[in-house]
Amino acid sequence: MSEKLQKYVCRNPFTYLDVQYTSQWICCPSWAPTDIRLETMAKDEDLLNNWRGEKVLDIRKSMLDGSYRHCNHTICPALSKLINTDEVPEEFIEKEEFLKTFNITSAEDVENYQGLPEYILFGFDRSCNLRCPSCRKEQVPNAHIDSDRFKREVFLLEQIEEKFASNVKRLMITGSGDPFYSKLYRNYLIDFDPKKYPKLEEIQIITNGNLLTEKMWHSLGARPFIKRIEISVDAGTQNTYENVTRLNGDWHKLLANIKFLSTQDSIKHFIVSMVVSEYNYTEMEQFYNVFNEIFAESKISLHIHYRQHVHWETGVYSPSEVKNISVFDPHHPKHTDFLQELMKIHGKKTNLGAVVGHNFHHLIPGS
Repeated sequence: MSEKLQKYVCRNPFTYLDVQYTSQWICCPSWAPTDIRLETMAKDEDLLNNWRGEKVLDIRKSMLDGSYRHCNHTICPALSKLINTDEVPEEFIEKEEFLKTFNITSAEDVENYQGLPEYILFGFDRSCNLRCPSCRKEQVPNAHIDSDRFKREVFLLEQIEEKFASNVKRLMITGSGDPFYSKLYRNYLIDFDPKKYPKLEEIQIITNGNLLTEKMWHSLGARPFIKRIEISVDAGTQNTYENVTRLNGDWHKLLANIKFLSTQDSIKHFIVSMVVSEYNYTEMEQFYNVFNEIFAESKISLHIHYRQHVHWETGVYSPSEVKNISVFDPHHPKHTDFLQELMKIHGKKTNLGAVVGHNFHHLIPGS
């Protein structure tokens, strides 16, 4: 067991909640794959009961005993970074400081933990204008307002505002589709009511970027709170973007939207991410060059993230197909070529942010 895991505690199980349509998580489901949901999809389901339920208790205890037994130590970028580098990710806090901050000194204190999440990810509406093979088998349209699906989505949004809004510092919209294609999320952002969120510091938008035009941006009532935007691109060229990783996407529209956003001083952080596989690993440096050039004169802090391609049950690829394109696997025939491409971007900088090999830390010599 790593000594660092005994010394540091991950705050996510105490502060973070991902609300999906039929599940709840205290981290990315690929990084900590335990659904904390206790109840069935009943009309009186209480998300707060899940947040304080038996499933989440054992996860919280595993942070304190240093086992991190519910976590994937390789795929989780924060754990990978903590274990394999000299840096401490923002998710982690020294155990001594954690115990004081959260007023926890025993397993009993964990069981009686009454804190509410500070960071909530909206993941319950999967509607999206694109059909990316990595995360969906087909395009997911908006649900009809009279449908059971839409009624449940509204119910989950109301639960978040009723149970958790009073303590939320950051909202992340969305980890499941696109917030500007989704009628539910789009209207929520246009008609946003900050009075419901007295502690809100920031909204993080997670989008494919195709619909985030200048006109859309200026229509958003939530705009003053949108200080962080993340766009998942997964390509460094138009051909790969439009024909392999982002089906239905428009490369030139995407770049035009990002160029506009790079001029908006109210945005503090901008993340562009690339899920790396056999299909795009040779474009890792091109990906860096494209977006570093756009933000060269921007006041916004640019962060470029590279991530492993992992299996999502909702995507086109089967587990065996994901394994076949996983160039970060040492047994993959193109793994050595991938490492050479990885080293081309290792150590690069952006204007004010960083270039992160995200969950590749264990593959980079000397990191």
